[in-house]
Amino acid sequence: MREESSVGKSTGVDEKELTAVIERARSVHEIEAWLRSRECVRSVGLTDYLLKSNPPQRELIVEFNTRDGAVVTKIINIFDLGDGQFQFHGLRDP
Repeated sequence: MREESSVGKSTGVDEKELTAVIERARSVHEIEAWLRSRECVRSVGLTDYLLKSNPPQRELIVEFNTRDGAVVTKIINIFDLGDGQFQFHGLRDP
């Protein structure tokens, strides 16, 4: 049996799958759309700024409905590599 990441255990989203989706996406809106399509996702918000890093980062604020009925908010950090390329950087609490 495959182990899920800590976010996957409580929310139903597998971090490896999320990473693959981010790396295949050609726009942040594709990533948002995929997240919204997940039954466990309550809401998705894209921040209107880039974090100054090299490469710059975008943040998605996601509310997940957990299996036990609670709501968990996580921030997904994504490197914006330019030319429609993205890389998963991390998942953290707000």
